[in-house]
Amino acid sequence: MADKKMLTPAEIAEYTIEAGVKKATTPNKKVLASAFLAGAYIAFGALGSVGAAYNLLANPETYGLGKMVAGLMFPAGLMFVLVAGGDLFTGNILITLAALKKRVTWSQAFKNWALVWIGNLIGGALVAWLVSLSGVFDWSAGLYGGVVVKNAIGKLGFSWGAAIASGILCNWIVCATVWMTYGAKDVTGKLLAGFFGVFLFVCTGYEHCVANMAYFFAGLFAKSNPVYLEAAHKTAEEAAKLNITSIFTHNLIPVTIGNILGGAIFVAGVYYFIFVNKKEDSNAEKKAA
Repeated sequence: MADKKMLTPAEIAEYTIEAGVKKATTPNKKVLASAFLAGAYIAFGALGSVGAAYNLLANPETYGLGKMVAGLMFPAGLMFVLVAGGDLFTGNILITLAALKKRVTWSQAFKNWALVWIGNLIGGALVAWLVSLSGVFDWSAGLYGGVVVKNAIGKLGFSWGAAIASGILCNWIVCATVWMTYGAKDVTGKLLAGFFGVFLFVCTGYEHCVANMAYFFAGLFAKSNPVYLEAAHKTAEEAAKLNITSIFTHNLIPVTIGNILGGAIFVAGVYYFIFVNKKEDSNAEKKAA
């Protein structure tokens, strides 16, 4: 019998559990290094997607088209993570499956998430800083930089409820996407499985905490340039509201909560119930007997 081209969903569940055990028991220094790389890769994808679409994003009449173009570029970040290697906070929420199976403790899962979140933040901030120094924000008389600033300020406008809901939707899609890539047995399959889910979440505009780290730090580094502010149609007073405190309290914290809930409940939790929870199967067999 020919070798299967992909794992079945039940086999993906077992693979995800083993991957979760490995991730949760990796030494802290290696986790931070791996998370640093993943944060950098997502920043490349996030800021590259703005670079590909900023002219379209700046015009309300072409904004939807701009999101589509951005969605075509952004998946490159996840592809780096999947193939080159890296620990991404949103994807690592799938460790929930291993915790539910009691292959790792919840404290191990939470520690991994905290370390990965910090590593992702450092990687994303570094890439954002380097991109701000590279001069690319000056493209089109500073319009690229203007869109970066406008995007960062705009992300502060969510209520906590909206930010959590958007975070749930985002990581429901992202974790389902990572789940599918686990089922692929070759690089081409992983890239195709990874592309369309990320393309979807970018086009719909849902909030991804790691991508937002890159967007916010790029905005912080760009906001002091009056050319970018003018291109963004923002005042210095509006730019002053973009600061570390507001970034965390108005976006990163609630979006992170939403990302955890979306991946842990609607992907890891539901697939655990379907494929791993043998107690339910046993009860069903007893009733049938």
